[in-house]
Amino acid sequence: MNLSLQNFSTLVENASATAKSVCSSLLDFSTGSVLRSLYEGNATVALWLQYLLLQVLSVTRLSTSFGADVDSWISQFGISRLGATYATTTETFISLSPDSTSAVVPVGAVVKTADGTVSFSVKEDTTNQYWSTTAGGYVRPQGTTSITCPVVCTVAGSVGNVSAGSVNLLGTQIAGIDTCTNLAAAANGADQESDAAVKSRVALWFASLASATLTAIEAAISGVASNLSYQVVENQTVDGLYRSGFFYAVIDDGSGNTPQSLLESVETAIEATRACGVETSTIRATVIPVTITLSVSLATGVALATVQNAIVNEITNYVDALAVGELCQYTRVSSIAVQAAGSLVSSVGVLTINGQTSDVGGSTATVVRVEAVNVTQATS
Repeated sequence: MNLSLQNFSTLVENASATAKSVCSSLLDFSTGSVLRSLYEGNATVALWLQYLLLQVLSVTRLSTSFGADVDSWISQFGISRLGATYATTTETFISLSPDSTSAVVPVGAVVKTADGTVSFSVKEDTTNQYWSTTAGGYVRPQGTTSITCPVVCTVAGSVGNVSAGSVNLLGTQIAGIDTCTNLAAAANGADQESDAAVKSRVALWFASLASATLTAIEAAISGVASNLSYQVVENQTVDGLYRSGFFYAVIDDGSGNTPQSLLESVETAIEATRACGVETSTIRATVIPVTITLSVSLATGVALATVQNAIVNEITNYVDALAVGELCQYTRVSSIAVQAAGSLVSSVGVLTINGQTSDVGGSTATVVRVEAVNVTQATS
């Protein structure tokens, strides 16, 4: 339906024309006249009412709603926006004189990126070999140079997905610990679900109301967490054998090591949606680690570190965003490297993925993730 909207001038002109057509005497609509002032005042009120009507119409539809209006619209169906998640990684705490004393890294100790903008805190992991309930933290024995323990970003969101080696500043002074670093990149940090993502998920939810369909299963999985990648395999066992009436879901949360608690949450969601008599299973995706190597010829005055950061970040973002079962395309990685380098280099050498110049992954129940991106300077 096309709305017949009017601006201020049109409202005044139409009102004046109507008055003139029904009045036998001459009316004064000159600037500053009483009649014109009244009509302009009415036009101002009419514009405000017209605006309110447009606002009401926009929030009655999800597609034209934004922000809080999206939240209130979906809440009537018992759906809520998925929140942001915290990035996690492991931090290695190092002593430069390990033989002199032991050290305790307490839960809650803070480490930061070099620029101090992103902070992580040590979290409890009772399965870690250095964990001590008595000490309330992780004990570095005397004579041991370093220990590694899990940390979580203090702020939820993708801002915590920092690269390896970037969390190297002690925010909490710890006796017996001199420095620190993260040997692995931080992962799992996801921003709060965007308006576009909410609208897409709600559309999937409506389509899933005919339960026991593939769409219903996918809607159930996507509603568990905002950073999930998944693949649903039908009529086939995990071992690849044909089995009618059976399906399994392959899950990855971006870390490459999806926790058991998340798998159980997904299985519970599927259980509420599956058809009677249909058997299911939920498994972790098998990670295919890739090491990407390339050499570059630097432009005049450009430092290698600048090029490395640009290329490593762009390639890592592409690979770590691949879905379960998705192919890591060699040509795509090569193109990203060239675009990221841009004018910083005069040429880019041959790029390899796990030593090969070919695609990687793409098979059922697998997910490709970056292990390392090595950018070196080409020798002349």
